[in-house]
Amino acid sequence: MEFEPELAALIARLCETPLLDRGTAHKLHRAAFEEAFPKMLQGQTFGQAMGGLSILNQPEDAFRAELKSIDNDLGRQIGIVNDALDQWFTKGEAPPPYYAWRIAVILSKAKRKDEEGRFLAAWCKHFGATRGNRYEALADRARKLGVY
Repeated sequence: MEFEPELAALIARLCETPLLDRGTAHKLHRAAFEEAFPKMLQGQTFGQAMGGLSILNQPEDAFRAELKSIDNDLGRQIGIVNDALDQWFTKGEAPPPYYAWRIAVILSKAKRKDEEGRFLAAWCKHFGATRGNRYEALADRARKLGVY
């Protein structure tokens, strides 16, 4: 089975992009925050000022409705992870792991273990040692598949 082009591209991006060490990420985030801070003083939210993920920059009820509507939409989850990676590599803002988790779950439910394993291996290359329940759950899932 051939991967969807978007999934293949995401896996390739994670495999080919050099790791961003935590010190560099911190410097990038500090610089982005310093640029965003004046915008926040003018009334923008943190997410708006930082240019964060569009799904997160909406009222809570709209966010919850969108989250529910895209729950099993692999293409949308891939797009969000790509947008989050843009934020990570340019602004040092760690990607929310929920969307990577959804990718793994969607692939698992579809019995696409090879793709799930390749995705998780690529994700864990960058975020496997990141602390947090969902990050750790993704690393555990990768270990169970024998890819991390």
